[in-house]
Amino acid sequence: MIETADAAEHEDIMFTEINPTPDRRRQTVQTSRQSQRPESMSGSGYLKFRNDRGVPEIRIGVREFKCIGESPPQDHPHIYIDMGQTDTILCPYCGTRFRFDPRLTPLDAEPPDSLFADQSAA
Repeated sequence: MIETADAAEHEDIMFTEINPTPDRRRQTVQTSRQSQRPESMSGSGYLKFRNDRGVPEIRIGVREFKCIGESPPQDHPHIYIDMGQTDTILCPYCGTRFRFDPRLTPLDAEPPDSLFADQSAA
């Protein structure tokens, strides 16, 4: 999934592909949905997680987030990851496996220091 720009009140625009039209052009339908994600600490709209400990797996309470790798200045590009309906996903940059854990709140992670609070964005 591709990250879309946040509109007022956290309304996201999502594009859904339908069957290609007969002349082989792709047809898209625009729908809007209210985001149910918590406000990020960095102001980017998505919570950010880091892996300073180098653990193979981080359990989180959200399915949409950004991975930053290690804390700055050793961080990789802050990339949006959408788990969809899967329970695990790998970050394509650092290889950290993120596992959705429904017992955790959106602001929880295991290990606990994996949630990144960007102090410069405040």
